[in-house]
Amino acid sequence: MLKKVIATLAVFAAVSGFTATSANAFNVGNFGARVLSESRAPKSYIAFCNRNPSECKADGVGVVSYNSHIRSLITMVNNRVNRTMRERNDSGPDVWTVNASSGDCEDFALTKRSQLIRAGVPAGALRMAVVVTQRGVGHAVLVVKTNRGEFVLDNLRRSIVKRNQTGYAFLRVASANPRVW
Repeated sequence: MLKKVIATLAVFAAVSGFTATSANAFNVGNFGARVLSESRAPKSYIAFCNRNPSECKADGVGVVSYNSHIRSLITMVNNRVNRTMRERNDSGPDVWTVNASSGDCEDFALTKRSQLIRAGVPAGALRMAVVVTQRGVGHAVLVVKTNRGEFVLDNLRRSIVKRNQTGYAFLRVASANPRVW
């Protein structure tokens, strides 16, 4: 199993343009791989931000207060996007898009992020994340950072769960500044 995870990480790193250096080396422990310190955003995300600068602005707010309004809002957006977007893998190079009628995992996550920002959730509390699923597949999700923990909005599951309940190995997570991971 460990060999499978390491092989998957190597493939994923090569595809996403990630290079392991002393500043951003992988640590493979009990819960899979994680990045030990700041790293560059995935190349496809950088290209997305260059095409859509308004979607990648930092606002300085890193955490949102978790209350019934936020819980209802993130549940509504997660369900609506999962229900209305059609899953479709990129053919050719990986292109990250927002508010499309179909797309792959990062397109779902970016659309949820955009809709939550428009609904008033601070952009800095909404973090894009690149993960490896329990099946060893590269995947992207949206993390909502709250005062009661980090909640994951995912197109592979109906319910919103805390980050530590996903079973995913988190490789890279955006900071409050979405251009810094």
